[in-house]
Amino acid sequence: MPSIYTQISTGQELSINALPEYNFDKLVTIYTNIPANGTYTLDVEEIFPLTNNYKVSLTSISSNTHYRIIGDTSIVFSFNQQQGTPTFTFNISTPLVVTSIDESCISNNSGEVTLTKQGNTNWMYEILDQNSTIVVANTSSTDTINYSGLAPDTYLAKTTSNGIIDEVYFTIQAAPIVIADFDIDNDTIYLSEGGIINTTNQSQNATTYFWDFGNGGNSTAVDPSYVYSTIGDYNIVLNSSNNNCTEQTSKSITVLTSPSVVTSVQHHAFENVKLQNFGNGKYQITSPYAVLTAIAIYDITGKIVFNENNNSNTYFVSLENQPQGMYVALLSYENGTVLTEKLWR
Repeated sequence: MPSIYTQISTGQELSINALPEYNFDKLVTIYTNIPANGTYTLDVEEIFPLTNNYKVSLTSISSNTHYRIIGDTSIVFSFNQQQGTPTFTFNISTPLVVTSIDESCISNNSGEVTLTKQGNTNWMYEILDQNSTIVVANTSSTDTINYSGLAPDTYLAKTTSNGIIDEVYFTIQAAPIVIADFDIDNDTIYLSEGGIINTTNQSQNATTYFWDFGNGGNSTAVDPSYVYSTIGDYNIVLNSSNNNCTEQTSKSITVLTSPSVVTSVQHHAFENVKLQNFGNGKYQITSPYAVLTAIAIYDITGKIVFNENNNSNTYFVSLENQPQGMYVALLSYENGTVLTEKLWR
């Protein structure tokens, strides 16, 4: 009769009659004494049900053939005569552990997954998307692998080791869309009234904010108020962020000395006046239905930089020698009507 046994060490035999509660994968080498060449049947009898934490298999060392063991199992082998020969490995597999990290920023496909086969240093793995397309397939020589660059989707992680297959589904969630947006209480403010601008943050799915007020000042508040001390045109920029994802938006404002400056005139519809911009500070202003007696253009300090009174329907204006910024055109009609409009150089 053949004998089957394990060894604690060379020459120290140990029979298998129970399994401890392993929390890592384990291989047990099985030795055989075969008295004569022949065909033999190996019976595996399950006296008590295996715990749900285990999957077990038997591997023939000579042929590298794996036999999955589920309950009572009988396997037929052909052996030559041998003594104390390592013949099988009894393979104990614990569950595959899968942890995932969702996408960090919309559409950047930054999802990650970690697969762990505790204690196992020779196993194959595949990750498949919901269309069963293989994303990655490889063999691991460590008990943990990490894979990144996953788009939002539901995936199947599949591992194979010694004839034992584990399958775990996991999902990479899409990152929330970060929208940067804000409102301001006025696009023109006056130093005589305190030079203060108030913001209302209307961003979505952001957790942190960085405001740049265009003059070196900044803030990380949600809805900051800011005080300007110098006249000029400024661009307020808001960066709204959530983890690694940042979106940006901006608005322009004008800071003037006081509302009494001629540049503070109200907006109008400009229904009967056409303004054509030729670039580089050159404009054509046309009033097709009424004669313009004069045109005056002011910079933001109230200084006149252009002035003509030709009693004409058309005026050609040049600001090419003026610095960049905002200007205000004051248009006078024969009937005493005065219209204004902002020009940007």
